[in-house]
Amino acid sequence: MKTQIDSKNLYFENIGDKTIYYSYNTTVAIKTPIDTYVSENVWSITTAKHLNRIEELTGSNKEYRMRYKDFRDFCINNNVNKHYI
Repeated sequence: MKTQIDSKNLYFENIGDKTIYYSYNTTVAIKTPIDTYVSENVWSITTAKHLNRIEELTGSNKEYRMRYKDFRDFCINNNVNKHYI
């Protein structure tokens, strides 16, 4: 079940040992026990703000955002593709 982080359509959901972050219904970041993986912004200004908020919450660094294609592949390879839109 998704939990809303703020009033601007930013959510998270715990699935196993991963925390999946969503902007609206789109997976934009994944926190694993090892690291946090955040996609580059290819969406809206609001999603850009969501990505910044996720980095603030997880302590990750904007300089390490993944290319969108790489992030999508990461989601698929780590069995979160069913949560990826």
